[in-house]
Amino acid sequence: MKMGTPYKYVFSISVFGVIAFFLFGGFIIGLHKLPSYGFFRRVELNLFGRVFERMVEEEAPEYYDSIFLRLYDTQTDISDRISREGRGGGLTSFGDAVLLLTHDGQVLAVRSADDIRNTDVTVPDNGFQAYKQVTELEQYKNLSHNFKQFRYNDILFYESERHRGLAVSYTDFDSTAHCYRNTIAVLPVDSNINSVDELTARPGDWNIIYRSKPCLPFKNIHYALEGGLAGGRMAFRGPSTIYFGNGDYHWDGIYAPEAIAQKPESEYGKIMKIDLSSQESHIVATGIRNPQGIVFDENDNLWIVEHGLRGGDELNRIKEGINYGWPVETLGTQYSKLPVPNSTAESYGRHNTYKEPVFAWLPSVAISNLTLIKGFHSSWDGDLLMGSLKSMSLFHIRIKDDRVLFSEKIEIGNRIRYVHQHTDGRIILWTDSKKLIFLTGKPYTDNYITDYLEDAISNESLRERVKTTIDACRQCHAIEPGDHTGAPSLAAVFNAEIGSTSYENYSDALKENQGIWTRDNLKKFLSDPQQFAPGTVMPDPGISDEAIMEEIVNLMHEFNKKSRD
Repeated sequence: MKMGTPYKYVFSISVFGVIAFFLFGGFIIGLHKLPSYGFFRRVELNLFGRVFERMVEEEAPEYYDSIFLRLYDTQTDISDRISREGRGGGLTSFGDAVLLLTHDGQVLAVRSADDIRNTDVTVPDNGFQAYKQVTELEQYKNLSHNFKQFRYNDILFYESERHRGLAVSYTDFDSTAHCYRNTIAVLPVDSNINSVDELTARPGDWNIIYRSKPCLPFKNIHYALEGGLAGGRMAFRGPSTIYFGNGDYHWDGIYAPEAIAQKPESEYGKIMKIDLSSQESHIVATGIRNPQGIVFDENDNLWIVEHGLRGGDELNRIKEGINYGWPVETLGTQYSKLPVPNSTAESYGRHNTYKEPVFAWLPSVAISNLTLIKGFHSSWDGDLLMGSLKSMSLFHIRIKDDRVLFSEKIEIGNRIRYVHQHTDGRIILWTDSKKLIFLTGKPYTDNYITDYLEDAISNESLRERVKTTIDACRQCHAIEPGDHTGAPSLAAVFNAEIGSTSYENYSDALKENQGIWTRDNLKKFLSDPQQFAPGTVMPDPGISDEAIMEEIVNLMHEFNKKSRD
């Protein structure tokens, strides 16, 4: 039936209503910091390709919660330093600085949110301008091009008794043959240079040690060159080997005429190793789609994470000579929800023939980089930390006996492109919104009690006595908002109605009291619970020191403020 004009109006209004719901819903939830805030940010990103600014300025969260730690951050936005649109880049540590390689090829020295400097290091030309010029030729004007995905992918400082230097990886365009490939260039660094401030490099100072084979032509399906599927991450294993994740650039039989990850004559869709001394390269593993993280653990096991399609983001332990299945086997589907065309009916939703992943994320979280944590906190040390794009989160991964014991999601609220631990223990995040986020972590007891008391009470003796008293209170009372299991939470007391929490064993005296837990009422109750509320189950806390009493009430006030925030 042909759609008449009234139906067109109804359809248009319906579409507008859906869009308005998400935009206004995101604003309201962002304004009031409701739990669905992250969901609406993701909906906006998927629908419109960006996260819209709120009508009011958003406050950055004070912390991010892990099961074991509370993570504190400082952030800085460096988008004004980026020369062109795009996403990508990498982080590495050299001396006291973290080096940030941006997608447009800048190398910045990062020491803190307030100390980000340009360096005198210029990387080799990746042929970006030549690529743009070639796309204007008549034979390529009918192809689709996404210049945002043409990028530098990673930077790595390596050091052993035999080799010391910087390596960068990038998509490299050949302006003569009109083809592209993954390339690694290295810059030797003398042992007497210990700071990037002392380092000067020009494009001609770098040595190209690897170019992937063959050089790929433009595709006539989807985008002609898909740099977002390049992989490009690196890991060093002494004395002289760089391990490299070489993506398939979407040459998978779906977005290209043929699939090349299973072809032995092609180095794409492979994990490679390159010897710095001989510059010889060798295929380590086959059947890889888009490896975005590669790292050695404390036992020298090599781990990667790779993007799947719709589902099938994988964590794999890489072993020499193993085939990991892509695109013949995958735990994902096409974005159309149809099976991957290269797979068989027996393999659909299975991994029966080739090496199955150690872990897979269903649905996909859009994995990014992977790093080993060491010296951050004993509860995390030896674990892997992975960034993600779609879920805007970190994933804290513990591996035991070659299996994932847990994968803990920590929502950050930014598309995390790269996660790196600096030599000083801090965790640094690089986001697609061009933010650098610096993370430190502390156990919850340190956060809620010790840190506050150190700031609030200068007298060490009084501070210790207050700490001892509050530790006694915590034998029954929680300090987390909403936890009223053994007794009312201390975070829900100050200025609240007396007897108003969900705690089930209030005495009749407290149930019937119509008052408020003011400062005076709290002091009276803590001084003599039975006199204030006859029949209460609250024992006498034995607080006879007026100074301790005052600080305990101050602390409950602080708990209450944090629970409202």
